[in-house]
Amino acid sequence: MGAEKITNEQIAEIFKELGAILELKGENPFKARAYYNAARIIEKLPAPMEEMINSGEIARIKGIGEAVIKKSKVLIETGQLPYYEKLKSSIPPGLLEMLKIPGLGPRKVRKLWQELGITNIGELEYACDVNRLVSLEGFGLKTQQKVLEGIKFLKKYSDKHFISDGIAESELIASVLQEFPKALQMHVVGSVRRRCEIIGEIEVLVAIECELRSELLNFIKEAFSGADVKEKDENIVFRSPGGIPVVIHLVDKSSFIPALFYFTGSDSHVRMIEKLLIDKGYRFVKNAILGKTGRVNLNSEADIYALVGLPFIPPELREGRDELELAGSGEISELVKMGDIKGCFHIHSNYSDGINSVEEMVIRARELGYSFISISDHSKSAFYANGLDEARLEQQWKEIDEINEKYPDFRVFKSIESDILVDGSLDYEDRVLEKFDFVIASVHSRFALSASEQTERVLRAIRNPFVKMLAHPTGRLLLARKGYEIDLERVLREIAKLDKVVEINASPHRLDLDWKWGKLVRELNVKIAINPDAHNVDDISDVEYGVYVARKAGIPGRNILNTWSVEKLEAFFRKKE
Repeated sequence: MGAEKITNEQIAEIFKELGAILELKGENPFKARAYYNAARIIEKLPAPMEEMINSGEIARIKGIGEAVIKKSKVLIETGQLPYYEKLKSSIPPGLLEMLKIPGLGPRKVRKLWQELGITNIGELEYACDVNRLVSLEGFGLKTQQKVLEGIKFLKKYSDKHFISDGIAESELIASVLQEFPKALQMHVVGSVRRRCEIIGEIEVLVAIECELRSELLNFIKEAFSGADVKEKDENIVFRSPGGIPVVIHLVDKSSFIPALFYFTGSDSHVRMIEKLLIDKGYRFVKNAILGKTGRVNLNSEADIYALVGLPFIPPELREGRDELELAGSGEISELVKMGDIKGCFHIHSNYSDGINSVEEMVIRARELGYSFISISDHSKSAFYANGLDEARLEQQWKEIDEINEKYPDFRVFKSIESDILVDGSLDYEDRVLEKFDFVIASVHSRFALSASEQTERVLRAIRNPFVKMLAHPTGRLLLARKGYEIDLERVLREIAKLDKVVEINASPHRLDLDWKWGKLVRELNVKIAINPDAHNVDDISDVEYGVYVARKAGIPGRNILNTWSVEKLEAFFRKKE
């Protein structure tokens, strides 16, 4: 682990692998489950594991036993865990890589290893090509095809990263470049600036005089001494501390604005604007716009759009889809901004699978300047997430009433994330559902249903008079699994017809609803809630990523419940069809 302090995420990852290795070896499943549970808790802790161990607070958290605490201490003090290293060396290293294939869990990987001698992804792909899995008990032709699709998925996204990581790493790089002793202009560009949900690299545009370029190269080499920093095609390239490829585009000062436009937009967007420039008598050449009398002087990107009669198009929209139409409608100025957000929904507390108490969540939301949240823990059929039965619901509601009385300038809505059962029903009776301020419905099981079955299941749920919101509508996990098959257009039309709400799940692992549905959402006037799906106090800040999705989708702020007043929300939630 090096000299750096080990993070909660690294500790959690080791416990996840311990659980997986035990399952791969066919050992005690309860022991494996204990490690998985500990990993889930540790990665959502509100403070570094070291601090919580030293204060004794960790011992009071359910699911963290003495064995886990002892192993964590060893990891924190030495950066290594001999028990883990020994266990890991007892299995072929490729088995853990195979677990990254969507749909392959430890039991199936163990079977492939024990019965077919498969120890890595390459061997597995060949086995699928020659139909070795077809006759293997528990697999068959369909499973073999899914495994092949999973391998292709893994290869496709092997060097892709979440936007949250891209933003964090680009901010780090930008802060380092700002320390360069010579004056320069700089801006993050590319897919990070457009806030794409998945990015392949970090691009930074730097305006610098030619004679200073070698000096900048040496500065970056020194600042990122562990990286392989080199020149390539007049750029500087290396990998960020988090392992993301970085490209620093170098231009002279006079080229900065046109280059900022060029390196930010998708190829399609740049071509669209280029065509409009040509129609107006301009030419776009490398890092410059030329008119009849020569180079056009540009003070900002807005000047480029003004040349073709358009308002400034925000970076998030520059994807070459319907942004020109949106710009012409005048609605670009109405896109939601972080400053418009007054609160958020879909927050889990320690009543179910969250780390923090209801009041701790309220305190953090108030620190962020919010005036409301909803506590939406898991419903009773979600045994995997400590779902709430009726007795515990009553206990939580009493606590929420007390908190609302304690903080009269803040509102905690009583909500629930209710599992949609396979037939589309919910797992509480109406007499319970009617006691919530509103109900969020979501699919957490039976992902393999056909599109028609899944669609009917979800439609029945959102037609329930107590359901106001559909959470993570496709169930996708970015870089891990595709969403389930569903006729989402039909679902969105029903949501619009019933005047209900669809969630943009702001977790960077989901970002579901996908922004590409924005045009239909706007046409149908669908209401949106940007929800962090928070499981600890820090997760509440994930609302930021949901705001980027809403902006990419072109959704006006008036259609987003997070921008509404408490009074307007109360009236909306009271209304039943």
